[in-house]
Amino acid sequence: MAFAAVFRVAAALCPAGTVTFAAYNPNTFMNRHDLLKQPDVDAFIDWLSNTLPTLRVALRVAESPYNPARIDHVAVGAEDVLRHYCWKASWKDARSGETVRSSDWTSTRQSLARLSEWLRETVLSGDDEAACLAAKAVLTWGGVRGAIPFVDRLTRERRLCAYIRELAPLFALDGDQHVTALDATNVERFDAGLTKIHALFDTTGSPIYDSRVGAAFAMLYALFRDRRGAPEDRASAPLRFPSGLARGAQIRNPGDLGMTRAPQFYTNRVSYEDWARWQLKTGWIIRAVLEKTTLFADEGAGLSDLAARAHAFEASMFMLGYDLRCLQDGLPETHRGAPLAEDEADEIETGQNRVPTNHPFATVIVVYARFREANPANHTEQAFHQWIQDSPEALNWPAFRNAFGNYIYPLRPREFDLFERALEDVRCIAAGKETGLVLANNSPVYVQGDDRERVCIDCAGLTGLVYASGADPEGRAARLVRGEFAGTTGSASLLLSVGRAVGRHFGLLDAKCQPTEWFKRFFGNSLDDFKHRLGL
Repeated sequence: MAFAAVFRVAAALCPAGTVTFAAYNPNTFMNRHDLLKQPDVDAFIDWLSNTLPTLRVALRVAESPYNPARIDHVAVGAEDVLRHYCWKASWKDARSGETVRSSDWTSTRQSLARLSEWLRETVLSGDDEAACLAAKAVLTWGGVRGAIPFVDRLTRERRLCAYIRELAPLFALDGDQHVTALDATNVERFDAGLTKIHALFDTTGSPIYDSRVGAAFAMLYALFRDRRGAPEDRASAPLRFPSGLARGAQIRNPGDLGMTRAPQFYTNRVSYEDWARWQLKTGWIIRAVLEKTTLFADEGAGLSDLAARAHAFEASMFMLGYDLRCLQDGLPETHRGAPLAEDEADEIETGQNRVPTNHPFATVIVVYARFREANPANHTEQAFHQWIQDSPEALNWPAFRNAFGNYIYPLRPREFDLFERALEDVRCIAAGKETGLVLANNSPVYVQGDDRERVCIDCAGLTGLVYASGADPEGRAARLVRGEFAGTTGSASLLLSVGRAVGRHFGLLDAKCQPTEWFKRFFGNSLDDFKHRLGL
């Protein structure tokens, strides 16, 4: 569908006129009633209510482990989008030993109902070990592993249940809580895994707010503002829905299509508490739309009708947000997004690109392990930075001191999240080999996620593939550039440098950088899409 046609649909469904958009202070809108009564927010809810039932969406979802068959369908309306929902997943119910499998929306709805029941049952009982199993099952279903170290830490500290229970009222969509009640003092962490845990513990329809759902709302809001004549000044946008990067070449930022750019997860523009607040605010908007429409009226999953409808709404947005080009067929590829703000430009990476921030992997892991041995009680990133600056021992690594921001790349949440790990796990990961990788990866096999994460492991996989191809150094770099894993031969060389270091450390590559038997067992067939792009 042509980009202009989207606006023609919107124009036919929306009254003419322009909303006045005033400069926005996020702390002004405190609770649900305050947010929803704002003229521009109310107008957006009306626009969604009128537009979503008949919006044309050109769904094009590539084949992947989560989507066994390519989807290529022009859906008419959000309910039709939901009919093409797909997320192939499985998890083991420790209570019965049964493996629960799902793929379409009907089976997924049933799977999530079981997960929600198990999670609430264990958390409300106060059994941290049992709640940990349930929470990890949620993460397994979601294809995300990054939150596992955090969940493990809360379990070791015997406060996983208390933590989830404490935040639960702050996510409830039928309360009168202030948005700012979710703050840095109680939201210790938030990511694509924890949004699933908090959403499934909730009974009021709190949505899973991941990169897809965020991207869908950001795009819809950008279309709405353009149609209503909103100014380009981003400070006037009262709803700046954040989104994240996709694992592949999909677009999940409206800014890449010439629309208003969405703030990105894992940057200084979206803190943990900001991300949590967007889950709450988006849930309020979803319920407001549902109260004005009959969308998803046939839903039911053991929850209240409105909560069940809200989860169906969210699932529809999940499919729409796979690639935002589903709403702009015909838009010229040369149409670029708005310029990045100065403090944002160096934080944004392309989802397709697999070039990590420059760092000497083996040195980083060893130095961090030395720090942990010396500071077992306080092992935050801030404490590590201070140790690098002050410790006499750290004088042995002056480059680490001077390039700390780059060097800690593999320690952070999107990579191996070592700041959350127990000391014995850090020792094992620092020792490397198969056992170290199983711990670092939170799984004995490579897990291909939907978001851009674990780039260090991807680099090891790509390095093994291009070295096994028999190409010379120039040929290896050229393959990576042609496959769009790197933009230049220089960045391809950086990718290979990190890939060699990571691969050798964990025994995935031998001394000549050829894939080992462990490489083959660990990756299996999960690099087939990489092979295709490399022309192998």
